[in-house]
Amino acid sequence: MRPMAEVRIDLDQLAGNIRLVRQNLPQGVKILFAVKRDAYGHGLIELSQRARDEGVEWLGVADLLEVEKLRRAGVELPVLIMGLSRAEDVAVAIELRASLSIASLDFAARLDQEAKAQGVPASVQVEIDTGLGRFGVFPDEALEFFVELQKFSNLQVEGIFSHPAVADSQDADDRVYTLGQIEKLNRVLARLDEAGMLPPLRHFACAPCLINYPEETLRGYYNMVRIGAVLYGYPEAPAAGTWAEQITPIATVTTRIIALRQLPAGSYISYNRTYRTDSVRQIAVIPLGFGSGLHRALSNRGEVVIGDKRAPIVGRICMDHTMIDVTGLDAKIGDEVEVVGPRLTAEEQAAKAGVGANDILTPLCRQVQRVYRFTPSRLACSA
Repeated sequence: MRPMAEVRIDLDQLAGNIRLVRQNLPQGVKILFAVKRDAYGHGLIELSQRARDEGVEWLGVADLLEVEKLRRAGVELPVLIMGLSRAEDVAVAIELRASLSIASLDFAARLDQEAKAQGVPASVQVEIDTGLGRFGVFPDEALEFFVELQKFSNLQVEGIFSHPAVADSQDADDRVYTLGQIEKLNRVLARLDEAGMLPPLRHFACAPCLINYPEETLRGYYNMVRIGAVLYGYPEAPAAGTWAEQITPIATVTTRIIALRQLPAGSYISYNRTYRTDSVRQIAVIPLGFGSGLHRALSNRGEVVIGDKRAPIVGRICMDHTMIDVTGLDAKIGDEVEVVGPRLTAEEQAAKAGVGANDILTPLCRQVQRVYRFTPSRLACSA
């Protein structure tokens, strides 16, 4: 049975994006591919398998459940749990060979105890809070924190990292703030280097850093980048004039017209009467709504593509349906409707809704049935 809506995900294009990023990294810089939250909705296993085949060195996930899924699927790449983990999860995390983000000595002690019981070291990466204000060790406490970590003989400190807060912004004050974050982490790394405690992996760069701050975050102490959206096709920073112009979205969300109605002038459309026709209009209904991940902020703002023409979303988006104005388009029941894709990107829809591209794309990809595209030689990478 054909689904009412589907998201077509091009795994070959994912591979192309990975290669393009790799070409623009200094030699020896590793890639950590953020596949958290089911790979931003694109499919944790399918994308991780293809990334592995393309030589990606690390994966980044949201929690231990995603590590379990990867291991059950035979994906043995090193995995960093990018958020904080619960103390009660440490035993399974060690068994699954996950690297844990750490910012607490109490948590380190719990990990050390469990690792000793299992007879294997626990892998950790230390997060430094340089200005995001979420969690992490403060820069002026970092050296002492690493000294204390040396007391835990069953911990293997593999990395150190920090998160930029506004690396995607071109605002002058935001640029000063980002450069300040980088400098804070640089001072921490220099102190650790002098003390002989510099971890093997050091990373700050996200996708916008690759575009806006390549010299500052891809050289010197830094030897890994954490990227997600850019590999899904969205650089998250102005790409004009850079290599990132060649990045291509890998997902296309489509549905079909299931109903057509001609409404007279003065007709209200959908709940709360937020839209009223000013003339006779041809209105189509598509079986996709906020219950399927279509962002409700696109009500009366977003568009779709039918054939080679755009049609506006009119009225409030419902849970299961959305109305579009197809007046003059010669639209028919059964016509394919592109909601996000090569002719109407998630970035364009996001700009209309006043949100980020991931706010548009991730819910759709998570809730709409996925279909994977790949070359025949890549059959083993599909699900």
